[in-house]
Amino acid sequence: NKKLDNPRKILWKFLFSYLKPFRGSFIQFIFLLLLGTSIMSISPIISALIIDNGIMANNTQFVLNMSIFYLFLMLFMAISTYISQYGMAKVSQNVVFKIRNDLFFKLQDMSMTYFDLHPSGDIISITTNDIDQLNQLVGGQFVMIISGFLSIVLTVIIMYILNPLLATIGLVIFPIFIIMLKLFKKVITGVFKKTRESISKITTSVQENIAGAKVVQAFGQEEKASSEFDEANTENYKIMLKVRRIMSVFFPLIGFVTSIITASVILIGGFAIMGNVSILGITVSVGVLSAFISILAQFFRPFMSLIQVQQIIEAALAATDRIYSLLKERVEIPDPENPESFSEISGELEFRDVSFGYIFENGDGRINKSKQISKSPKNMMGQMMQQNPMMKRAFDAIKAYPEPYSSFMLKNMMKIQPNIQQKLFMSLMGSKPDEIPQKIDSILSEFHFAVPNTEMAKNHPEYETSFDKKPAKDHGMSTGGMMGGGMMPMSPEFISMMAKNLGKMLSGKSSMRQSSGGGMGGEGGGMMGGGMNAPSPQALARMLANMPIADEIFQDFPQIVKDAIKEQKILIQHEQSKGYVLENLNFKIKTGTTLAIVGETGAGKTTAIKLISRFYDVNKGSVLIDGIDIRKVNKKELRDLIGLVPQDAFIFTGTIKENLLYAFETPTPEIEKKMIEVSKFLGLHNFIETLHKKYETKLKENGSNISIGQRQLIAFARALITDPKILILDEATSSVDPYTETLIQDALNKARKGRTTIIIAHRLSTIKNADHIIVLGAEKHNIIEEGNHEKLLSLNGKYKRLLEMQYKDIEPDT
Repeated sequence: NKKLDNPRKILWKFLFSYLKPFRGSFIQFIFLLLLGTSIMSISPIISALIIDNGIMANNTQFVLNMSIFYLFLMLFMAISTYISQYGMAKVSQNVVFKIRNDLFFKLQDMSMTYFDLHPSGDIISITTNDIDQLNQLVGGQFVMIISGFLSIVLTVIIMYILNPLLATIGLVIFPIFIIMLKLFKKVITGVFKKTRESISKITTSVQENIAGAKVVQAFGQEEKASSEFDEANTENYKIMLKVRRIMSVFFPLIGFVTSIITASVILIGGFAIMGNVSILGITVSVGVLSAFISILAQFFRPFMSLIQVQQIIEAALAATDRIYSLLKERVEIPDPENPESFSEISGELEFRDVSFGYIFENGDGRINKSKQISKSPKNMMGQMMQQNPMMKRAFDAIKAYPEPYSSFMLKNMMKIQPNIQQKLFMSLMGSKPDEIPQKIDSILSEFHFAVPNTEMAKNHPEYETSFDKKPAKDHGMSTGGMMGGGMMPMSPEFISMMAKNLGKMLSGKSSMRQSSGGGMGGEGGGMMGGGMNAPSPQALARMLANMPIADEIFQDFPQIVKDAIKEQKILIQHEQSKGYVLENLNFKIKTGTTLAIVGETGAGKTTAIKLISRFYDVNKGSVLIDGIDIRKVNKKELRDLIGLVPQDAFIFTGTIKENLLYAFETPTPEIEKKMIEVSKFLGLHNFIETLHKKYETKLKENGSNISIGQRQLIAFARALITDPKILILDEATSSVDPYTETLIQDALNKARKGRTTIIIAHRLSTIKNADHIIVLGAEKHNIIEEGNHEKLLSLNGKYKRLLEMQYKDIEPDT
């Protein structure tokens, strides 16, 4: 069974952090809920009194009085329960509302790399299905948990007040229930994790097939698409069937055990009444027996409810696990802590030694994920040491430990539980050789383990001397373990300690290469003790770069440490990519000039403009505007300077006006006036005026009720309305008709005056008037030709050949 990625304690703490602002109201509602539950719990006592002191004693007045009293109690309980349940439901909806907002806002901060590596269906599933699953927990199950526990406690007390003998018989089942509940929880946790993932696969499949419906039908691949969906649906079907099978076995079994206890109480109590005998001096009355039958049903009902709630809790925790993981994803392209600002921006743009490559593997902090390491313990250590020199150095250090500690550690290192391994690692860091035995004994004894044939083992024969009997669960060692590429979860204290040591190394306050073996923990034996030299600053920064570090911890690191980790992450990203798309690219665009970028497919044209808008950060080098590195400027300020017209213009569902003014939160009359001017400028206004509702005309999803050319004109207008200092067109005329192309070309010739313009295009009409043209080569990942149109034609090279593919009869002086 697949377990949660985050500790349950962390997930509960995460949920309760959202309840904290409503703590006062929540406590009041819980009090009312407890009051209502208390009233319900004492109702069997009233029933017993009515039967014994009223009906059996033929006392009509007592029956009448108690019935009225019971009626008022139930009315009060109904009112208090209504107020508490509605109030808690309102609080829970506020929690869900806040989490959903936080998820959406988090996604706005994520870089394009995150969306490249995570299927959109998976992201949609987290923000919809997982939130709905979480809503079930905070929306109603919290109420059930609180009332259920209180009901059980009060029922036990009342049972012993009425009849201790029958109460003891009834509670025989309690330990059995606890054992069954633990077994149920153990089985169901992993299954629910898989259900969330299978639902994500279905969502992804549906989303892709809806978005790509035209492509699917155009290529006649309906059967293939259906087959892929059927595979995801079948997986979900099998997992859900497994869930139902577990439920179908568990709950009837609980019901049967409950029936045995109830029957035992009826048998013993019935014989005691009929024989008019007391058992151990305790008598049983008809009212008490009747109350007990009612109590047992009332007692096991909340118990059964709590067991049913357990499945909802596990499903909700599986959903919370995915939500928490997304919210704790580090923002790969953050705003700088001390941002610079453009003053009187002119729009000069420069690429300085820029190299960049896309990441094609999942961004989970593991390098070369596709290269799975054998899970065989025999092969694992050797493969890990081959792939990671740091691991090899650690094992070399362990070999230098005194016996029998060296043999024990080498034999058991891969089997030791993560918490023990981490504690050993921290304790031994920087130790002198003669300190090692005492430190290993001390740490292992905390967990009732001992190294065989040592004083500790002799003094404590009850301690385990091997981890074979209690093997550690798979905690990431298969992909590199504590020192490998895939880091196991480390405690915040451990991570902070590593960062602190790295800071000392980088600032020159601590030498990590001392001949005496001085290490991260001080003098002596280096990182793992025993004389091993500690890692270089680069190696330590790389270890930290591989770790999944929460944002709040990362932000507390010294700036010099953060910079070192970021540098290593860039190198890791390059290793994870398929190489550079752009490599050591250099060019400069003067203010107010036009640059055209041409090249074959895959040469990096669109990649270059994505770097300008900082959709991705460069791996090496820098992109500068007016001499300022764009990474030193807030993303919003940077993107406010840029007007981007993409090849495939995206149109939002809404009116034409809303799409044109998308960049403005609260458009003023002046901006609306400018919208009409730009629309006239592009020749779009005449088309809009022919529509019944003009600028208020509703556009369907991605503008499916207007033509491609009209969508492109709206995208161009949307960019120009913001009056950008830098205008970028990415194949903006590649999919439009000749008439629309002419409109865009005429508008572009006017719009580029006074602003820096970058054009990616293949059509001669679009690029021939550019001030400068660069030709990118897919093999070189850099500029292979540059100059103006005439110069490039005279070179008789790549540029000319690209044009000849479109214009067969081109002349050199055209």
